[in-house]
Amino acid sequence: MAVTARRGRLRGAVAAGLLCLWLVAAASAQVPLPPLVVQQAVPDRATDTLTIEGTHFGAAPFVTLDLVPLDLRLALDTRIMAVVPVDAMPPGRYLLTVSRGPDPADRASIEVTIGAAPPDAAPGPVKGLPAPLAPAAGDTAAIVGDRTITVAEVDREWLATDPGSYLTVMRELHRHRRRVVDAMTTADLLVREAASRSVTTEALLAEEVPKRRIAMPDTSLTALYESLGERSRGAPLEKMRPALRAWLEQKTEADLAKMAFIEELVKTSTRRDIVLAAPAVRVETSALDPVLGTPSAAVELVVFGDLQNPDYARLAQVFARALGTYGTRVRLVFKLLPAYGAQSQSAAEAGACAHAQGRFWAFHDAAARPATLDARRLRAIPAEAGLDQAAFDRCLAAGTYRGVPARAMAEAAGYGITATPSLLVNGRLAPPPPPFLPTAEYLSRLIEEELQRQAAARRPPR
Repeated sequence: MAVTARRGRLRGAVAAGLLCLWLVAAASAQVPLPPLVVQQAVPDRATDTLTIEGTHFGAAPFVTLDLVPLDLRLALDTRIMAVVPVDAMPPGRYLLTVSRGPDPADRASIEVTIGAAPPDAAPGPVKGLPAPLAPAAGDTAAIVGDRTITVAEVDREWLATDPGSYLTVMRELHRHRRRVVDAMTTADLLVREAASRSVTTEALLAEEVPKRRIAMPDTSLTALYESLGERSRGAPLEKMRPALRAWLEQKTEADLAKMAFIEELVKTSTRRDIVLAAPAVRVETSALDPVLGTPSAAVELVVFGDLQNPDYARLAQVFARALGTYGTRVRLVFKLLPAYGAQSQSAAEAGACAHAQGRFWAFHDAAARPATLDARRLRAIPAEAGLDQAAFDRCLAAGTYRGVPARAMAEAAGYGITATPSLLVNGRLAPPPPPFLPTAEYLSRLIEEELQRQAAARRPPR
């Protein structure tokens, strides 16, 4: 009996010990935090701060405003005070995101209005005022004695004497015209479709846009992060990921879903042809311009690049893929635009020396890898690219192409090009890539749009 009692007490002690261990483990296990909530954000011009109120911000919240990380003066679980240069910011609506971790429940966003927010729709003309119209080409610009100078003559002289500024102004005018014509035709399409269903345009969009909403992939998130450049203020991708995902969800996905619906309407309901042509320029090429492809290609891409520029380096990585996909339909012309000072100029001279040996593209591909292109790296590239090192060194030492950088800058300015990378697609300046779009897809879209434009131009008029 005594032995049985002792065994019972032992089993009870073991059970009690196991229970204690289980309780300790359960207590030490991480308990899921309640969802983070942002209730309001109030800017203060006097203190240049943004006071954010909500719940469950955590011990170390990370705050961004339109994807720019903010410094914090105060960080409590229910209140954050972030540093924002309120007076220096353009009036508008900004997306504020607060995050404390990687899970969806660890982030929340809210739109913040700073200054006078722009209206949702552009106001109409003020009554009583004549609509300002640009003078027509045949209108008189000046009269000198018995000579009449027309607006067309002024424009021709402007283009001849200062082509860069002329092209810049014409491109900006086209950008605004295209923005307005896109808005006008989109509104007309929606009104027609809504009328056919006996609903309002708002109800139409509320019904159709969510059906076409697709979550953006991680490649879009990474492309968006890379497009920020210095705006990320050194914050790593993993820390920025919640804010980037919030931006894609709230800004990009809805816009793309609406665009998809509009494209469906154009295909199935009402045809839309936007024939407003962008300004085009004939690009001169010389023996100093490296070229891939044949002169008969349907699409000529002229790229103004700086091997020191990380954005150009990313673009350069996808050239081979585009040429492999489109073959003889695409021709690529490279023009130097050494815009980053002495190191850019040295890289431009080195590229010209490599081109003299017929090895520019091998040099280009080695130099355009994401890395600092300093003097030591420039000395190593010729061997990687299969150049004659001695001839390369003699070319640089003799300064054979020392004047190339200055001439390249002047040539780019003549085409109204000041930033790198810049692309002319059959002479038309390509728009900058959407920040969420991977570089390869951006280049592919430019080529496809130009091929479609040419196909549309060949169709007989209706």
